[in-house]
Amino acid sequence: MGELIAELMPLLTDGFIRRWHVSRTRRRLDAGRPVRIPCSARSERPGWQRAYVNGKLHITPGSRTVTFGSRALGHVDLPVGGTFHEPEPDTWHSQDWAATGYEPPLGGRTVYLQVDSRYLSMLHLALAGPDAVGKV
Repeated sequence: MGELIAELMPLLTDGFIRRWHVSRTRRRLDAGRPVRIPCSARSERPGWQRAYVNGKLHITPGSRTVTFGSRALGHVDLPVGGTFHEPEPDTWHSQDWAATGYEPPLGGRTVYLQVDSRYLSMLHLALAGPDAVGKV
């Protein structure tokens, strides 16, 4: 019986914990404090892996960059103010995770980002520019 309970606990508590983290992240952004959002990213930029890499987006309100940090890539700065594109439909298959393509300003190769669908609006606002952060 204990094994069954241990198997069910992540399923029953994941939604609550993620919902709590999303609301906490929104409150911190509204207060002008830095946040981290769990994220996966990939790009065909030099030095990036072709497969999605798990990491976190470090968002600081008012900053001109959003930093993607991972063990595989280290910290990579993404300049804000770029444009969003449709995701790659063949590379992600999850109802909970939303994907978007982000092309940095002044050109550059597109970075494909995957976040939990509840974080997607915050991601769009953070990458839209420093004036948009805090209006989540």
